[in-house]
Amino acid sequence: MSTPATSQRYALTAVDRQRQQLDRLLKDPSKPAYVPPPPQEKSIRPAREMMKNVQGSSAGAGSGEFHVYKAGRRREYERLAILAEQSQKEIDERVFERRRQEAAAIADSKTARNRIKRQKRKERAKGSSKDDETPLKKRRLVNGEAIQFRRPEDSDTEDDTLIQPPPSVAVVEGAKITIVDDD
Repeated sequence: MSTPATSQRYALTAVDRQRQQLDRLLKDPSKPAYVPPPPQEKSIRPAREMMKNVQGSSAGAGSGEFHVYKAGRRREYERLAILAEQSQKEIDERVFERRRQEAAAIADSKTARNRIKRQKRKERAKGSSKDDETPLKKRRLVNGEAIQFRRPEDSDTEDDTLIQPPPSVAVVEGAKITIVDDD
């Protein structure tokens, strides 16, 4: 009598095969699991120091020369294919890195916008203890370095200094011209 697990009369699906592999792996946890090595990159064989079977310009080459020529041509095409593959891989990596940086910049800017919104809500929640829902006004400092959030009714002497132009700007009173129009 066979057990139901061994008397299978159907082809195993991918799920069944994976289940069997996991069962076999977890049967003895002390036994190390085999992890195959990663695939190696293709490499170009270095050029030979001394060429053998150099074909000359004489007629009547033997029948073996054709196969030597074909093997040399095949090696050269393989070399060119590997070089093209490597250059395409480098281009793809550069494009991927550029797109990743663009996505990170977009995410950072979105995060910064959301941070400003959170800070506004927090300021509004702190100031709402007065039970008034007036919106906050955004005003820049004179030197333009920072942003202050204030309510419109919170005007004091500091607020007046924010609106005044910096002292380095001089206002010049020029000569006045009067135009008289005689009809």
